[in-house]
Amino acid sequence: MRILLGYQNSLCRAFIRDHLAREEPSLQILVAGTLRECLQLAAESSHLDAVALDLDMIDMDGLAGYQQMRDQLSESVPIALIGPKGTNGEMRDYLSRGIAGYLPYSLSTEALLAALRILAAGENYMPVDVVDETRIESTRRSPGWLTGREKDVLTGLLNGQSNKEIARDHGLSEVTIKHHLKSLRSKLGARNRTHAVCRAIELGITEDGHLAV
Repeated sequence: MRILLGYQNSLCRAFIRDHLAREEPSLQILVAGTLRECLQLAAESSHLDAVALDLDMIDMDGLAGYQQMRDQLSESVPIALIGPKGTNGEMRDYLSRGIAGYLPYSLSTEALLAALRILAAGENYMPVDVVDETRIESTRRSPGWLTGREKDVLTGLLNGQSNKEIARDHGLSEVTIKHHLKSLRSKLGARNRTHAVCRAIELGITEDGHLAV
């Protein structure tokens, strides 16, 4: 997976690059501090799986910077923005403009890595695009909001297991695991298993289904 990351803060940029490289050895991440440098790296790169651009880079000029990068790259390369957490309306506006994702500064490195995987797979990543955060917040604080089997599936996902492996560990069929995974995804507001992992990390849910404190 090859990612181009434009990030204004040099210290954060280096930390993200080095930390992600340790977490995901197969990840190649190109970093730059300005849009101009990002455009140059993109022009010199034969292949990119995704691009993420910090709105705070001095020459971004808002969505004008995104459009410059979009004009240079193939439509098949997803481009996400990085910035402070926005509103649902802003997220929907970004989606309508063709932006593939939005990565808030508040994302942990684990959640950021999961989000980059989602983008590289050709899917959109918006932390609050169509998810009712108030509903999720209320639900996840309710006793038993995740069933025992949903917790088992979540533990398997967080450990990188396939449906087959989860089913084998619990003496269940893959069809049953898929059923519980579908229910888990619905509660987390996730589109697929990778997004479910990302949502669990984002929401601070531990492997036993409780909130991390």
